[in-house]
Amino acid sequence: MRSRLTTLLSVGFIFAATGGALALGGGGVLAPAGHERASASFNQYRPPETPPVPTPPTTGPPPSTPPVPTPPVSTPPASTFIPRPASAKLSSAGSATVRCATVCHIVLRARRGSKCVHVRVRLHAQGTATVRLPKGAISRLGRGKVLVSVEVDGKVIATRTLRLR
Repeated sequence: MRSRLTTLLSVGFIFAATGGALALGGGGVLAPAGHERASASFNQYRPPETPPVPTPPTTGPPPSTPPVPTPPVSTPPASTFIPRPASAKLSSAGSATVRCATVCHIVLRARRGSKCVHVRVRLHAQGTATVRLPKGAISRLGRGKVLVSVEVDGKVIATRTLRLR
């Protein structure tokens, strides 16, 4: 009895699966000639095809295009406007004469071994400034060779080695 019931259920499932496969596949086997798209899945899940709507002809003048703006006058890039570099002259006494084309920050630095002294000056306009280390700062360095450097806006532009006595 169980084997007959199992057989009947198996045959029922096979027919149900075959019908679903034919519906999804388009029903090419059972569809009449010329109706390839006669499956249930095609008609159920796809919108019907609509013919394109014709547009009425226009009788007016053609639409005008907006005027094209003229490009701006090309100017050279900012990198070509390089200001004149600052210049500095160091004397044998340890003073520096610095010439800047614009506002600049000047640092006169003297170093001997691990000892270092410096003087900061800000030049507020284009021009020349003379910067000197105070005698007390020079005496703190002691005797011997001293490396003196001039920095303008953080960049070393001049160095000189002096011998202090």
